[in-house]
Amino acid sequence: MQVPLLMRLFLSMARLPWSVQALLGCGAFLVVGIVVVDDYGVGWDARGQREIVQRNLAFIAGDIGQLDEFSPRSIRKADKYYGIALELPLLLLERGLGLEDSHHIYLLRNLVTHAFFLVGGLYCSLLVYRLTHSRTVALFALLMFVLQPRLYAHSFFNGKDLPFLSMFMVSLYVTHRAFRRDTFGAFVLCGVCVGILTNLRIMGAMLFPAVLALRGLDLGQARQGERAHVLATGAVFALAGPGTLYVLSPSLWANPFEFVTAWQALAYPPIRPLDMLFQGAVVDPHQPPWHYIPTWMAISTPLVTLLCGGLGVYRVCLRSVLHPKTALGSTDLRFGLLLVACPTLSVLAIIVLGAHIYDEWRHVFFLHAPLCGLAGLGLAWVGRICRQAAVGVAALAGLGMLVTGWEMVRLHPHQQVYFNELVDRTTPEYLHNRYVLDAWRNSCRAGLEFLRRRYPATTVYVRNSRPVHLGWENLPLADRARLGLVGPDDGPDFAILCGKDLQNATENLSVENTAYTRKVYNNTLLTVTAQVTVPDAALKMARRFYDGGYRKITSGRLVQQAMFDIYTYPGGRILGYARDKCTASDIQARFFVHVFPVDEQELPARRRRYGFDNRDFNFFDWGKQEAGRCWTSVALPAYAIRRIRTGQFNQREKIWETDLMEPIYTPLTMR
Repeated sequence: MQVPLLMRLFLSMARLPWSVQALLGCGAFLVVGIVVVDDYGVGWDARGQREIVQRNLAFIAGDIGQLDEFSPRSIRKADKYYGIALELPLLLLERGLGLEDSHHIYLLRNLVTHAFFLVGGLYCSLLVYRLTHSRTVALFALLMFVLQPRLYAHSFFNGKDLPFLSMFMVSLYVTHRAFRRDTFGAFVLCGVCVGILTNLRIMGAMLFPAVLALRGLDLGQARQGERAHVLATGAVFALAGPGTLYVLSPSLWANPFEFVTAWQALAYPPIRPLDMLFQGAVVDPHQPPWHYIPTWMAISTPLVTLLCGGLGVYRVCLRSVLHPKTALGSTDLRFGLLLVACPTLSVLAIIVLGAHIYDEWRHVFFLHAPLCGLAGLGLAWVGRICRQAAVGVAALAGLGMLVTGWEMVRLHPHQQVYFNELVDRTTPEYLHNRYVLDAWRNSCRAGLEFLRRRYPATTVYVRNSRPVHLGWENLPLADRARLGLVGPDDGPDFAILCGKDLQNATENLSVENTAYTRKVYNNTLLTVTAQVTVPDAALKMARRFYDGGYRKITSGRLVQQAMFDIYTYPGGRILGYARDKCTASDIQARFFVHVFPVDEQELPARRRRYGFDNRDFNFFDWGKQEAGRCWTSVALPAYAIRRIRTGQFNQREKIWETDLMEPIYTPLTMR
């Protein structure tokens, strides 16, 4: 009997070592990441992080004033304390590859950040295998680590919290390995990893006392002849950790004790007033409710991970209570206690010390690492105590992973707004009115992409804002050339609001109509509001005239002879431009089209001061040149038009202009 190819492939993979299986799994996720990386926007802090590392690099090169001279965009001088462990290699890689276009720079950053996230998943499976000796459980832990929808999306654009999560996972594994091997080299590597971790985010310093406390337990239990070795390995860790942190922190070179100042500055940053929506109320980021972090973790983590993690906590606590001496003497059991202590003590410290925290639980995303480790322990424990229960739990865990994976596909590329079944995901706008959606406003990029699809051959002007500009920077150069970002008083065609900005919006931007809305869980995440209404029929007609050639464009009514002859068409809301003998210079200059309505109240509020709408365009947006002739067209707004002023201009002057006045323009003014 012939075995199907896919079955043979599956059986071959099943016989591979579990570490190879884990590598292949991460490789498969990496391939998916390479395919989808261009779908995500730019992190809110990406430009600021690049500026910080650029100044650190200049400081290293000898410009000692750089660390105290951050630009006005920096919200605090404490920016100099942010680490460069990942940012510096990224900047050097960017320069080594000769990348200058923002689209390519951010693609590189997003892909490297995501790849490092997958490294964290790989080390999660390695750690769980060391703790459980089960390849199945280790592979489940890998899936739980990666298939966390919010973190998966953040792994592309969050260059602060996600690298810290991944490095935290690596540090946990290396720490466990150090206590298992008990060699000088292992503890030096452990110290280096914890130093890098603290450089990425200062909260990583929590592992220093944790490792030293575990080493202290070893010292108390060691025999007389072994104590010197325990002290020596603890000492090399205590030197390697701070030493690595010092080397990677230029802000500490002049004064290592400035670490205390850095801790204070980063734990209690002077946050600008922020609207933090939580359970239907606006809360203060300086004093969030005590249950802020636990609630966010509970409602935005897949239920299968919460269930398995709860089993792991129960298993560790039960064994520690029943066999306290064994728990303190066993490396694996002590490590289980460390996994429980990390989230518990971290959250308690934030609550008791009143550290500032805002926008969901992103500051403590690193807690996903011990949660996945505990989930692995929980699955393994159930498998050992009851075979039938193990089959049931494994089936539920597998089903949960499939459901979560499908949910991620449905949400793509907005997995950062994932909520689990513990909250109402069906009532319209329930989540929109109760919780922050898309705090980093990455969904604004989807609005820009919609405009490029909707108007593929014309320049569209969009109201500028920070999230819109970040999304624009991450678009290919050709798309950026056709999307103009203008101020609110410069007559934008569209305004884009998304995520947190949309939830906090107080002004009515629906002057004409909403062109596009993106919803998740029946809640509005993104709106694209037209500031000038251009009927779809006019766009389709302009396209037909564009494709129809010179004879088609000149088949209308000639209303004005100028440098370009201008035509109108019965029942159409477009202008046609044609020139019989066309040169390169004729089509280089930009066209301007100023549309004056019959009723100025039809104009967007920000255009009324000018009295007209601006429909400027370039010939190459929607023009053709053939056999010495050239032609183009422009679609017009839907409201009644009194007159139009049009022509061409360059950087120095207007080349030509003309007015199209009624009654010549009467056919075009009819609604």
